[in-house]
Amino acid sequence: MAKTHLLPFILRFNDKYEPGWVHKDICDKLEWFSAAVAARESPRLMIFMPPRHGKSEIGSRSFPAWHLGRYPDHEFIGCSYGSDLANGFSRKVRDVVKDPAFGAVFPECGVNKDSQSVEQWLTTKGGGYSAAGVGGPITGKGAHVLVIDDPVKNRADAESATSREAVWDWYTSTAYTRLAPGGGVLVILTRWHDDDLAGRLLRKQAEGEGDEWVVVEYPAQAVHDELFRKAGDPLHAERYDIEALERIKRAVGPRDWQALYQQNPTPDEGDYFNKSMFQWYGAQDIPDYSELNFYTAWDLAIGEKEQNDYSVGITVGVDKHDRTFVVDIQRGHWGPLELTDRILQVYKTWRSAITGIERGHIEMTLRPFLEKRIREERLTSFYIEELNPGKRDKIARARSIQGRMQQGLVFFRKHCNATAQLVAEMMRFPNGVHDDGVDAMAWIGQMLSLLVRPREQLPKPKKSWKDKLDKLARGTAGRRKNHMTS
Repeated sequence: MAKTHLLPFILRFNDKYEPGWVHKDICDKLEWFSAAVAARESPRLMIFMPPRHGKSEIGSRSFPAWHLGRYPDHEFIGCSYGSDLANGFSRKVRDVVKDPAFGAVFPECGVNKDSQSVEQWLTTKGGGYSAAGVGGPITGKGAHVLVIDDPVKNRADAESATSREAVWDWYTSTAYTRLAPGGGVLVILTRWHDDDLAGRLLRKQAEGEGDEWVVVEYPAQAVHDELFRKAGDPLHAERYDIEALERIKRAVGPRDWQALYQQNPTPDEGDYFNKSMFQWYGAQDIPDYSELNFYTAWDLAIGEKEQNDYSVGITVGVDKHDRTFVVDIQRGHWGPLELTDRILQVYKTWRSAITGIERGHIEMTLRPFLEKRIREERLTSFYIEELNPGKRDKIARARSIQGRMQQGLVFFRKHCNATAQLVAEMMRFPNGVHDDGVDAMAWIGQMLSLLVRPREQLPKPKKSWKDKLDKLARGTAGRRKNHMTS
């Protein structure tokens, strides 16, 4: 097993290692990566993981030894933020390969007695390992595998535009050029900044100018339900349970918690929204719900071009002073039936006076499902407003919510993973990979701008969407038709 699978190999050489599901998952990804390198498929793999969760033990210590055992003629280049750390990884890999137990598993691979320095050593089959600090020279031949483990040392380096540019220049001009044909790049890191090495590589990919990366993210605390854990569950409870993670969260603060532990770095100053625009509320800050009028807007991912986007629904409560509280955020990939369930469940939870959806989206897929459910459940007060984007682009449509935020009228819930994800997306707008949450917030802004202000208590619409359906059934709907009655 140790010869064909990485995790049994790790346990053979470290009997005190206590793997969780996440470590098995990482090993599976690295086994795929190793096979792709052997097949000369030029694999690109990123693994984002919080500190002290075992990423380096697997990716920078055990995996290189296991891969070299299987392919002893391959060359590795292992890089980290400093040469001392890189040399430390190299030493551990070399010592594993020199271990007699390794020879029992991989008898054809050993360390060349004439080349054993930690900076660069060779196998008995002509392969080997070279260690280098990020930003420094890389000696030796090409690399079948380039491993970059934590290229950023600390917050100061992460915040320095000069340092980030230096890392990027080093990657493109020095490290990347050492790859052998079909060679693979493995980037293992904790996210520090939106513009770190991983951020730039992914931005290049989004722009169609870079490599295609397989990205695996492991937040310390699950944001959504996952295959192996529920939302809120820790990544590896045997090492850091919920109580330990809560202590860390309080100690490091929200910014480093989101970046280092949740792998969700947020830029300091966005091009469209900046941090000064975001107001925050806790349970004691929001008015009683009976004093709020609720409104919901949905941005739906419908159509082939949007298959990688999310459907996002945002509900806000507005008080008599026009303060707007974001009380509910829904985000996910759902089919028509699931999406119908979500839309109606949000309505039944908040009894929103208006539910806004972009014109045309309901007609494309949801109309029969919504019609059936609304009639069956007798949701007579459920009102859908068609939102018309007109000829305005996304930036123009977001002006209303931007202006409301600039006035200090929009409040986001504290200590909420869904809020953190939305804020991070808004801070990246319009240059982020995803903008579905921004679109939903833009619709909220557009809906609220059409309401009469000031409002002591906003009246509900006189005619509901259901009323119009009933009129249509009686043949009295008239010439002007609701989007669900045409």
